[in-house]
Amino acid sequence: MPRTLRSAIIIATLLLVHAGALAWAQAGSTHVLLVLDASGSMFNRLADGQYRITAAKDAVAGFVSRLPAAPDLHVGLRVYGARVAARDEGACEDSELVVPVDGFDREGLLGAVRGTQAKGATPIAYSLELALDDLRGADGRAIVVLVTDGIESCGGDVRAAVEDLTSAGFEVDLRIIGFDLDDLAIRSFEGLGTFENARSVEELAAALGRAVDVVPVAAELPVTVTLTRRGEPVSDGATVDFVDPVSGDATRFTAGADGEFVAALPPGSYRAELADAFAATPLVVSGLTVAPEADNAFAFELEPETEVTIEVQPTDPVAGSTVTARFDGAPAGERSGWLAVAPVDAGDEVYVDWSYTSSTTGSVELRVPDEPGTLEVRYHLVLPEGGSRVIGRSPAFVSRAATASLQAPGEVGAGSQFPVDWTGPDNDRDYLTIVEAGARDGAYTSYQYTRDGSPATLTAPIEPGAYEVRYVTGRSDATLASAPITVTAISASLGAPASVGAGSQFAVDWTGPDNDRDYLTIVPDGAREGSYDSYQYTRDGSPVTLTAPDEPGAYEVRYVTGQGDRTLASVPITVIAVDATVTAPPEVPAGSEFSVAWTGPDNDRDYLTIVEAGAREGAYTSYQYTRDGSPATLTAPIEPGDYEVRYVTGREENTLVSVPVTVTAVSASLAAPPSVGAGERFEVTWEGPDNPRDYVTIVEAGAREGAYRSYQYTRDGSPAALTAPDEPGAYEVRYVTGVGDRTLASVPITVR
Repeated sequence: MPRTLRSAIIIATLLLVHAGALAWAQAGSTHVLLVLDASGSMFNRLADGQYRITAAKDAVAGFVSRLPAAPDLHVGLRVYGARVAARDEGACEDSELVVPVDGFDREGLLGAVRGTQAKGATPIAYSLELALDDLRGADGRAIVVLVTDGIESCGGDVRAAVEDLTSAGFEVDLRIIGFDLDDLAIRSFEGLGTFENARSVEELAAALGRAVDVVPVAAELPVTVTLTRRGEPVSDGATVDFVDPVSGDATRFTAGADGEFVAALPPGSYRAELADAFAATPLVVSGLTVAPEADNAFAFELEPETEVTIEVQPTDPVAGSTVTARFDGAPAGERSGWLAVAPVDAGDEVYVDWSYTSSTTGSVELRVPDEPGTLEVRYHLVLPEGGSRVIGRSPAFVSRAATASLQAPGEVGAGSQFPVDWTGPDNDRDYLTIVEAGARDGAYTSYQYTRDGSPATLTAPIEPGAYEVRYVTGRSDATLASAPITVTAISASLGAPASVGAGSQFAVDWTGPDNDRDYLTIVPDGAREGSYDSYQYTRDGSPVTLTAPDEPGAYEVRYVTGQGDRTLASVPITVIAVDATVTAPPEVPAGSEFSVAWTGPDNDRDYLTIVEAGAREGAYTSYQYTRDGSPATLTAPIEPGDYEVRYVTGREENTLVSVPVTVTAVSASLAAPPSVGAGERFEVTWEGPDNPRDYVTIVEAGAREGAYRSYQYTRDGSPAALTAPDEPGAYEVRYVTGVGDRTLASVPITVR
């Protein structure tokens, strides 16, 4: 099945790294986790004009085919960037373990590589962090092998992730093979392993060859091919060639009887080219594997069992856009295939975009390459013996070059938003962005998709300097148009009081750019950039209101940019200590209300509460905000014991002052008739604390605490009037506290 270039390249590199670093034949059990990059920049060509995806697929397939199965070799595969597009939500958590590190599943690895779609970001550090769990419990040697064609794109710390792996007991041997990586990418991996930059198919094959050299490879294996035409064996005048798609070397098979051809080949991935006297062009079958543990017998029918017709619309698409391929006549049953778009002059093993199908007729959407050219859509039939063959082609069609234009301001203030007018193809996921002048293709900071219309709104970087606005294709990250733009420096000023009380609110006057999400905050003196405590956005106008920390000391008020968290201005401010007092009764009955007189700063959300003596900071039960005035009214807990009343700051829940209070036990008594009729009203006399929301109720004998039926609050006086349940039986009358639903007294009663 087709696979993306990036996936293939990454796996190739991973396997290469693994093989180069691995001495499993001598070292016993070895667990290797391959971490494969499937990010979305693999739809470009190499310097020799060959598609990267095709070259990488062939090189990796050959390498995996040559690995001998061994009981002590365990190879797993983690792929990142294959499911979520690069700039979509979740792209930086798009990392999946597709083959566990448990044994060596050659076909599973090859299938995973071939079925991977490259579309996403490059969360290298996140993937290495997940590798800890992938290898947890592995005995023997554990190795993580990373392959990537780009640098970390999600802000992760790759070096820290590698250090975490090492400290957890995993040996990390990192080697990287990439295609045309720039100097920035090369520098990003310095000190983390070895690096090879393959700029051609030959260089990639050579790099993989160096890995194969250190892995035992089986000798040449006997391979058998049987040819038929319309079910009859074909021998005379027929030829069978197996071609190494990387080197281009071909092996001609020797013809035998009854359409059988034989040859000896080393394990690897091959393309078969089959012909006889009746074939106008050779039949090409791609993706064949010769492996040590396989029977390596293939059978091919030279004349297709059916011919699939394909019609493409539009016939003159813009490069990078989508075409609809309608097909008819595909084989029925469980056999599946895929439709792929490729240059007319490219081999059948080449495909740029593809889509599976198991229908005999239908349509699929395919994305044409970003560069213009003459193309066709092909139907690839999956063969039972492995590989695929083309059994249908569309008429050739020509894609037109995509063009774009931009109009942006010549200068913008750092961190500001600005409009960009544009024209362009508006293909799926095309976008506009602002980057440093001369930045590599695919770089981006603030961006907006073209699907959101023109003008687009971008946010300037916070660092002044020379930049450019770009129109970028959503597939290969190629730049279609750019315009220079200068980002100018910005400044701000602040006016704040020299000192404020701890926890108090205070006003700050400011001037500044007022860019989106700029804000003012108060932080400890010398705090790191981006720190914040109480804050308010500048969009709320000047002055803004901040709240001082509860802890006295030296602080500063800062004007901070919403882009990059850069401090544009700061002024010192001293937070001074504040005092409070609390006066409360030394003893209060359980569940009762009592008054607490207080003095204090009365800052926003300061409150008084009663808690168990020595309770943690921030604990509370009954409470009242200081904004409600002094005295405050609190309710004592129902459990007798030692407590304290606290004055607590509303910001950080620090206790400014506390006084001890003893909560004393309370009791109650009841008098009720021994029996009453079902549904009858009856009276209950009671004595008790009569605290707020205390009540008298009738419930089934032994009912859970807090259960109630007919009830009456004690505030309504004694006797209380209750109504007996309609169901006869054993019940009890209870005096229940309004705090905690605790039963203070109960008497039995029979409902007859």
